[in-house]
Amino acid sequence: HSPDASAVATMEALMARSRWEIASQGYCHLPGFLKPEGVASLIDEASRLEDAGLGFRSHEDHNMFLEEPEEAEPSGLSSSSSSTSWCGSSWDPVLANILRRPSSGPEGLTAREKEFRSSKLVIAEDVMGADSQLLELYNWEPLRAFLQAAFGMPRLHLSADPLGGAYYNIYDEAFEDALGWHFDRAQLFMNVILQTTPGGGGDFQFVPDSRQAIDRLSTWEEVEAYIEGRAETPELLPGSLYLFNGKRSLHRVSPVTQGKRITAILTFVEEEGEHLNDYTLRKFFGRTEPRAHGRRGA
Repeated sequence: HSPDASAVATMEALMARSRWEIASQGYCHLPGFLKPEGVASLIDEASRLEDAGLGFRSHEDHNMFLEEPEEAEPSGLSSSSSSTSWCGSSWDPVLANILRRPSSGPEGLTAREKEFRSSKLVIAEDVMGADSQLLELYNWEPLRAFLQAAFGMPRLHLSADPLGGAYYNIYDEAFEDALGWHFDRAQLFMNVILQTTPGGGGDFQFVPDSRQAIDRLSTWEEVEAYIEGRAETPELLPGSLYLFNGKRSLHRVSPVTQGKRITAILTFVEEEGEHLNDYTLRKFFGRTEPRAHGRRGA
């Protein structure tokens, strides 16, 4: 049967708010996306996979752009060299210009040379079984359609990546896990907040619409000055859905000093068949190939 008028009005209002927030600030927070029982179920799934030893403990240094110099443009930095692909997209000309700047001198590190440390336990998509509730959520067509409309995109697909389409992130106080400042390569992702660490770090912080401004800065000192006073720290609660364009905004997760922070990441792409490159897979998943039995419950 057709939805009643009040339900339609509520959905239209939600869509309008989501579109405005994403367009104006690059993110949208939808509290209460999951009911408490749904949150508990996903936490239990993540914990069971962790206890079974199916997670990969990622502990890496990286720059803001999540790319190493030798990975970025193997044949050199000349304008005629071939482009490097990430999620099927060619080099951003502004980023290429940054990489052509001279190496740092006594004045300090360039924006590209500044490294950040990230660590967390990642439970990849391919270790989840056919009964995975996270994969059921990821493959729910109304959710994909809502995201496409909210971001105002002509098309939107599930990631073709067998490891990084849908996955769990677990930040543990035992390792003071954190996610250093960076821009995403994927245009958008969904972050489902499952377990937070109030008063114990694990805060999500971002600098709204900062990519273009930071692309014009030469040194880390300049970037740091730009971040000061502009970083926002939204309050995220278990069950919240967070839509974020991490390609537009510099962001991080502060070190966890108490408890465990658990989130589920759902990745969507504009071009069908897009996937992570080998550098990112090795850095954050510890491998480049899926396990034979995995792939969205197949």
